[in-house]
Amino acid sequence: MNILALTSSYPRYEGDPTAPFIESIVRGIAARGHTVHLVLPATRDWDRPAQEDGVHYHLYRYSPLRTWTPWGFSESLQAGVRIKRPLYALAPAVLASALHACRKLLARECFDLAHAHWVVPNGPIGALAVRRPRLPLVVSLHGSDVSVSERSKAIGRATRWAFDHASAVTAPSEDLLLRSRALGATGALEAIPYGADVAALAPDPDTARAVRERLALGADEIVVAGIGRFVHWKGFDYLIDAFAKARTSVPELRLVLVGDGDLRDDLRARAATLGVADSVTFAGMVGREEIAAYFAATDIVAVPSVHFDGYVDGLPNVALEAMASGTPVVATRVGGLPQLVRPGENGLLVEEKNSAQLADGLVALASNPELRARLGENARAEIRDERSWESVADRFVSVYSYVTRTRRETRGA
Repeated sequence: MNILALTSSYPRYEGDPTAPFIESIVRGIAARGHTVHLVLPATRDWDRPAQEDGVHYHLYRYSPLRTWTPWGFSESLQAGVRIKRPLYALAPAVLASALHACRKLLARECFDLAHAHWVVPNGPIGALAVRRPRLPLVVSLHGSDVSVSERSKAIGRATRWAFDHASAVTAPSEDLLLRSRALGATGALEAIPYGADVAALAPDPDTARAVRERLALGADEIVVAGIGRFVHWKGFDYLIDAFAKARTSVPELRLVLVGDGDLRDDLRARAATLGVADSVTFAGMVGREEIAAYFAATDIVAVPSVHFDGYVDGLPNVALEAMASGTPVVATRVGGLPQLVRPGENGLLVEEKNSAQLADGLVALASNPELRARLGENARAEIRDERSWESVADRFVSVYSYVTRTRRETRGA
């Protein structure tokens, strides 16, 4: 199949931690023998060839300045919860430029379908682009797009219109699909959880030792990691609170926060206020090629996602990757996490925004190395057997086959 795909975020260079799950989906589909033409906004940091392994990149310009590229690539939301005001003025230019890029490709290539990642802004763009050739449209939800649509009547109307023109809608969790129904999604709705690469995340004692030395982590210290963007709905403020509580029982605990974002200074201040600043390390952004080493250097990964002002994680990729690395996870009952983590089998679950429960989970894992080993081994085996990126790509291809077959049957009737 020849697929026209749209996205707002994608790794801009090898190792970029921006939306790696989109790259895994797209390249996994291409690895199945299909061709993907990916349309995405131009960015000053782009450093990729025009095509890689069956994926062709088509960047559209929407800004008068090549150095000013604020659209997409995880830069559109302030603290992860509100669209930055200047972007509203840019929206018409983005829509026009993206639509023009799609129509140029449609005039040049024969496509089987279109696939829009994030229902806003790319669902309406995809729906407009495929109206004349009457191609099926698959819309994939990823979390923030649903939250934005729920908060704004105008964006919600655009979302409903895109759903009306979609042949199928996918999401990484049942929670997102349920919320999409309230926004107007009907017909073929498919939950396709993200995957992880077990081989790429295999523990390596040498790289783990190097990371611990770089971060000045003692050999006897038990390291808890929180990994992701510093935005409200990642719940890192609750993790710092829980860590402070847990250290009263397990003083050898250390917390490493990997990532960056608008809340960095707030999180630093919170650690200082609680008197644990000396035990909390802010490691900064880590490239994709380094993330396996950080998992290997970590004893526990915390995924403290929360609902915040309508925003919530769909299915945090960090949970899947931690499990694939064999690192035990303690996570909250939010979004798709309860479908991924089975308490006492492959991880621990606690209630969101409950620092006391999260602290208890950290203490339980820190105090019991046998429990950590068992949960980690079970989690790694499950990702390997049931949640590889290869199996995710197969499920997307099945959705493609369904919508193209249905379109042929409809036309034949």
